[in-house]
Amino acid sequence: MAAHDAREGALSQESAPVVLVKDNIAVRGQSWTAGSPLFAGCRADRDAGAVQRLREAGACFPVRTTLHELAFGVTGANAWSGDIANPHDPGRIAGGSSGGAGAALALGLGDLALVTDTGGSARIPAALCGVIGFRPSTGRYPGDGLIGLSPSRDTLGLMARSLAPILWADAVIAGEAKEEPGFPGSPTIAIPAPEALGSLEPAVGAAFARTVTVLEALGVRTVPCDLSRITALDEACGFPIALFETARSLAASVPALTGRDLASSLGRIAGADVRELVSSALSGEAVPQAVYDEAIGTTWPALRGAFAELFAHGIDAVLQPTVPMVAPARAGGETVTVCGEAVPAFPTLSRFTRPDSMAGLPAISLPVGCDDAGLPIGMMLTGARGRDRALLQLAARLAGPFRDKATRAVPRRG
Repeated sequence: MAAHDAREGALSQESAPVVLVKDNIAVRGQSWTAGSPLFAGCRADRDAGAVQRLREAGACFPVRTTLHELAFGVTGANAWSGDIANPHDPGRIAGGSSGGAGAALALGLGDLALVTDTGGSARIPAALCGVIGFRPSTGRYPGDGLIGLSPSRDTLGLMARSLAPILWADAVIAGEAKEEPGFPGSPTIAIPAPEALGSLEPAVGAAFARTVTVLEALGVRTVPCDLSRITALDEACGFPIALFETARSLAASVPALTGRDLASSLGRIAGADVRELVSSALSGEAVPQAVYDEAIGTTWPALRGAFAELFAHGIDAVLQPTVPMVAPARAGGETVTVCGEAVPAFPTLSRFTRPDSMAGLPAISLPVGCDDAGLPIGMMLTGARGRDRALLQLAARLAGPFRDKATRAVPRRG
C-alpha cells in the first residue's frame, strides 16, 4: 500500500491513497454492519457516492473501521465488537462514534478516514486520539450509501493526521475544481467567554488560552462572542430531532438491508443503552410528533438564523475546545468526571460539537498538544455554512504553529 507523506502538501499523483472507511458507509463487496448485530451479515453491493468518487480518483479501501454501535454514541462503546481503546492509553476511550478511525489513524494506519458525523462523530475521536477531524456543511457530500441516523444533521466527514489528505478528499467528494475565496487580510475569530465554556479540565482550559495567545501573535483578530442563545436553541431542538429521525431512519434501513422489521429486531442490538434509546424513539413516547414538528419547524430555523447572524457581523470562525476534557477512562461507561464532578458522557463530550452539527455548519478539530500524561487535546474552528474551503484554508494557515505540538503516530502495541 502506498501511504501518504504526513507533511502538509498535495498527495502524490503516483500514490494510491489508503482510505479507512467507517462500517456504516457502503463499500462494494465489503461488510456493512454499522457496528451492530442488527445488520450482521450485510454486505454492500455498491459503493456509496463518496466512496465511488474517491475510488475514481485513485483511492483504495482495504480497511473497515469499527464504531460506537449504530453510530449512536460518543464513547466508542460497542457490546458486539468490543469497546474501542485509545491508543495513547488503552484504559481510556477513543471517542465516538468514529473511534475506530481515530485510533487507527493515531497508530499510523492509512492516509485518510471516511466517517460520518451527526453530532461530533468525526471531531470528538479526532480530539481524543490526536488527529484532525473535519465535518463539512450538511449536504456538501453525497448522502447515499449510509446507514444513517438523522437526515437533518447526518453528513460524511473526514479524518487524517495532516490536512493534505482532507483538502484532497474534500475537493474530490464535493466535486469542486476551484478554490473559493479565502478570508481577506487577517481573519477574525470569535472567542466565547470562559464562563460560557462551562467546566473544562485544567489542561484543556490552559490549551485554549494558549491557542488564543498563539493566534493573536499570528495577527489574527480575536473578538468575544455570546453563544448563549445558540446553545439554548440547540438544547431545545437537537435531541428531539435526532431521536425522532433516528427511529424512522432505522425503521427504513433495517428491512431494506435485512428483510426484518425494526420492532421485531430490537433484541439484536447488542448494547443495552443503544437498544433502550432506539426502543424509546420507536415507541414515539420520547418525542411526540408535535414536539418534533415544533423543533424542526420553528426552533431549528431559529438556530440556523442565530449562527447566520453571528457570521454576518464580520466573524470568520468561532474557536472552542473540541471536547472539555482529555479522553476519560473506559471503565466509566456512560459517565465521565470533569473537574471532580460525575456527569453524563454524551452531553458532556458533545457539548461544543452539537450546535454547529444541528445548524449544518463546517467545523474542524485540530490537535494542539497533550496534557502532562501525553493525552491529546483538540481545538475546533467552526465556519459559516457553505464556506468549507475557506475554513480549511484558515485551518491550514493556523495549523503550522501547532504542528510540533500535535500528537504524532503512537507506537503500535502488540
